[in-house]
Amino acid sequence: MDYFFTSRDRVRRSYEEPIGVDLNAVQYVESVRALTDGTPFFLGSDMRPLEPHCSFFFEMAKTLKASSLQDYAYDFLALDDFLAALDPPSDVLAATEDDLLAYRRYCTEHREVPMAPATWKRHRTTINSFYDWAVQAKRS
Repeated sequence: MDYFFTSRDRVRRSYEEPIGVDLNAVQYVESVRALTDGTPFFLGSDMRPLEPHCSFFFEMAKTLKASSLQDYAYDFLALDDFLAALDPPSDVLAATEDDLLAYRRYCTEHREVPMAPATWKRHRTTINSFYDWAVQAKRS
């Protein structure tokens, strides 16, 4: 998985319109409906948007600042990496309660340097926000 954080400044500085493509990228990223700066964007191995990662963070971007989005994205990626390394591998949608409890134990007890309580609280907030969002999205 690859991931990026949106940046209007980067588009303004470095965008070159491909031949045959009629897109004013600067105008597009400055529109009122564009993603806010700092929104994480995840791509799968096929270079397509990775779900549910993108949708979750697009929703989070409506209320969080760029620095919080970045912190939450790294927290979410750590969970995603942990789940993928399990035997058998899992993912955020297939994770069981036992998988999530194992992640908590790993973070707070078994890492070379266990997480401080405040750091784990932020990770837990990210995880809870994701699953609250996923349940709500399924109902919609």
